[in-house]
Amino acid sequence: MKSTMRYLVLIGAMLLLAAATASAQIKPKSTGFGLRGSYWNMHGRSMPVWHVQHGAEYDLMDFGGAGGWLYFFSRTSESWFLEFQFGGIADVIEQRQLPEGEETRVLAVMPVLLGLRHPLLSANNTSALRPYIAFGGGPYWFADILVQDRYNNSDVAVNSTLRPGAYAGGGLDFMLSSHVGLNFDVKYHFIDLNAHHANSGYEYALGLQFCWGDYQPGR
Repeated sequence: MKSTMRYLVLIGAMLLLAAATASAQIKPKSTGFGLRGSYWNMHGRSMPVWHVQHGAEYDLMDFGGAGGWLYFFSRTSESWFLEFQFGGIADVIEQRQLPEGEETRVLAVMPVLLGLRHPLLSANNTSALRPYIAFGGGPYWFADILVQDRYNNSDVAVNSTLRPGAYAGGGLDFMLSSHVGLNFDVKYHFIDLNAHHANSGYEYALGLQFCWGDYQPGR
């Protein structure tokens, strides 16, 4: 996790430097969509935890948390954007290698979220760097998937549940032009509206967005 944070700090520094030296005037847009790749630290681990191997059997715990998002946003006023997000995240909870085969347990999460984004700069700014804060909520669909491969036979068992949740965080858009930009986003997910839930945690995301629709303040 420490190496991940170093990479995120490096990326942020590069974006800040590029924004500070950018001479192009970026026209603000009113609508857009984007794609993000993300890492969600669901279990509060600083790094993947490996158990000691015991003979022919070993366990692997808390491996993964990678996922992706599709999101849309549209300005509702000079101070607010409405945003809609749909994501998919997978986390390998346990993997067991046995003499007769393999057993893997995966937790998949698919949130559908509606929220608000508040830009920290004025609506008519033309800078390339645009920080914001955001919050919202919606349903989180959890699927606990157990895959058993034994003696060339495969069995899959799925136990799913739908839970309420919310998120809060912020990020920045680094606009490469008036229509295309990079996005860095950090959220904390509150599963069951509880910060201490086993699956609550920080998510770090980086992606690309596309914007259109000229915005004219005051109209």
